[in-house]
Amino acid sequence: MYSKILLKLVQESSIPAFGLLVMKILLTIFYARSLGYNVDLYNVFSLQVSQSDYTLITSNVILGFVIFTFLGLAYCLVKSLFFHNSHISPKVSLSIFNLRIGYLIQDSFHLFSQTFIWMLFNFSVLFITVLLYLLGLIYGSVLLMSVVLCLVGMYFFVLDIEFEYRKSLEEGEEVFIL
Repeated sequence: MYSKILLKLVQESSIPAFGLLVMKILLTIFYARSLGYNVDLYNVFSLQVSQSDYTLITSNVILGFVIFTFLGLAYCLVKSLFFHNSHISPKVSLSIFNLRIGYLIQDSFHLFSQTFIWMLFNFSVLFITVLLYLLGLIYGSVLLMSVVLCLVGMYFFVLDIEFEYRKSLEEGEEVFIL
């Protein structure tokens, strides 16, 4: 009744969503307290600060979002580029299982669904960053870092897809392009 792909994407999106929520709360509390505001878990979403402090807090929180989503995407891309079950050598595979980190070796379905979700969160943060910059609520350097990290992540994602496409053509497998 439910699509296997849709269920997998919803399952994979829970970690980034929860991580961003926790990061929003913790970074807001940290930066507001460092500026001298009395903030705790109960008033973190209704904090009243000056415009300059709001810009500083929001810029730092968004920068944390950008770094968090990029690190999640980088983790998935490293797994995809180096630990993909279709192109890992038996010697490396044996070493990984001897180190008891065999969970790093995954198939295309799991790797691409994880990477797609992190890429989607990366683009969502980029979109929010652009909107906040246009409204004058964050610094331009945060926008620049968000654009650069998003483009770097997208480049390596496309590079991995291209590698998988070429490998499947060499093996004579049937390739579907959507």
